[in-house]
Amino acid sequence: MSNTNRISAVLPEADKAATLALLEQVKSKLPFLISTPSTESTNRVMGPKSVEYVNLCLEGAKTYPNKMTGDFDTPELERDVALINQLWSVRIAVADLLDKIDDTMSAASSDAMNASDKAYRLLKAASNEDGSMKDLVNRIAQRYKRKPPKKGNNGDTTV
Repeated sequence: MSNTNRISAVLPEADKAATLALLEQVKSKLPFLISTPSTESTNRVMGPKSVEYVNLCLEGAKTYPNKMTGDFDTPELERDVALINQLWSVRIAVADLLDKIDDTMSAASSDAMNASDKAYRLLKAASNEDGSMKDLVNRIAQRYKRKPPKKGNNGDTTV
């Protein structure tokens, strides 16, 4: 059985540090970014179908300012819409980067698990001839050890 690696790479510590520094630089260029707790889900947000709605409402507020109440802030709506449009391309680039990081981590994880499975099989077989390896093989085997089924109140095991 051939064991084909999907990825073989090394991330030098200096490159990792430089990458993290660049990401901090990106954050410093966007000081207005916020982090909202997950409990704050009552805010209405704009989805793909809402883009035209928001743009048409902005157009209406600008075209008919005399129909807006005194507490309506058309320039603020215009700033919000402009910010969304400006950040969209940044978001796409960041999402693409995150997808590539996730895909690379997944490939490396798969490679590591496949290689580890092979190493375990080889160590397990070799431990039959070399008793000094049994402790290590037993420790590795703990990964696959199943918990015994729970016993019910009447002593029967439950599945």
